[in-house]
Amino acid sequence: MALTLSKLFMRTISQNPDENSTGVSLWSLEDIEKAQAKQKALEAEQREDEYGDGGISDHMLMDFDLDV
Repeated sequence: MALTLSKLFMRTISQNPDENSTGVSLWSLEDIEKAQAKQKALEAEQREDEYGDGGISDHMLMDFDLDV
C-alpha cells in the first residue's frame, strides 16, 4: 500500500502544472499529433513497399494470352 501511494505521489509531483498537459503523459498535444502523423506516414510507406516489389503488374496479367 505504501509503495503504491509513493508511486502515485511521485507521478503526480513530476507532472508539469501547465493547463495544456495531457494527464499522466508529459507529451503536449502537438507532440502527440506529430507522432501520430509520423506513424501514419510510416504505415503508408510500408503498404507501398508490400506491393511495389517490381513483380508482374495486373495489366500484364490481364493481357497475357493463355493458349492451352
